[in-house]
Amino acid sequence: MAHTDAPSGNPLDDLDPSEVRIEAVDAFHLGGTRYAASFELTDIHCEFSSSFLLDIDFGETLTFTVRLQIKDAINSHATLAPDRHIVLELGGLIHDLTPSGDSITALPEGVLRRVWHLEGGPQFVFGDRGVAYIREPGGGWELIAPHDLAVLRDIHGSSVQDVHACGHGGLLLRLEGRAWVPVEIPDQRNLYALEVSADGAMHFGGAEGTAYALIGEELIALDAAPWDYFGICSFKGRRYWTDSSYGISVQEGDALRPFRELGQAFYMHASDEKLVISGWKEVFIFDGENWEGFEMGYDGNIFLRRLDMADYGG
Repeated sequence: MAHTDAPSGNPLDDLDPSEVRIEAVDAFHLGGTRYAASFELTDIHCEFSSSFLLDIDFGETLTFTVRLQIKDAINSHATLAPDRHIVLELGGLIHDLTPSGDSITALPEGVLRRVWHLEGGPQFVFGDRGVAYIREPGGGWELIAPHDLAVLRDIHGSSVQDVHACGHGGLLLRLEGRAWVPVEIPDQRNLYALEVSADGAMHFGGAEGTAYALIGEELIALDAAPWDYFGICSFKGRRYWTDSSYGISVQEGDALRPFRELGQAFYMHASDEKLVISGWKEVFIFDGENWEGFEMGYDGNIFLRRLDMADYGG
């Protein structure tokens, strides 16, 4: 079990540990036994927060260092390289963490919720009121022309030529230059996740079992359970979908099949070797055959402990 002191001077310090909620935000595999994971601590009314980005060694022993701690909420983070991260803090503050030093940039438009980056390409920050920003490598943040007052929930693409976004009310958008172009679909349920494959195929899903494939001009409704899908990610030749009710499903043809009952499962990120999944306060790790994971705990200080995967559909 790994353990460290929590930051001082925060109202959470005065609460009984049982009154402190823990939420896993994002997690990435850095190579070998190393991972980066972000967590948020809040009171039961979500009035106060403390958040952490941890550099974790999940080897024979479980150890970690605190790369960043803030007295507010981390909404999202992206790891660009083992020593370079982007962290989105509540209020539109972007933390750039690099070996040469850390910096903070304030993005004033909208209510920003998530970060996504194209490997080796631009980075995106997006959220409510149709607002999204893009930053090309080596450049500064530019505002993409907002699309109405849309709530954007996910952005994905396999190249700069096929970046798409999805959101509430069946919203599906394609990025052309610095503007969004709508892609019409016959469904107005909220969309939370999408994946664009290198061959141009697009998969997207969301509320109440919404799950589609768009291949060329053909829109295919996938057979799916009536769960809210929050993540889609391909790993080692298979496509996985996460949800807030069961856990993780695998796509087989035009159907989503329950794969493992993790409970709540949300955002996914994959390296060549590991699929890393954020749960409630857990981080699940899958190598294509075997499962393992860790979770954050709080007893007045933060700590990490290994999961017994028998408790999660094992």
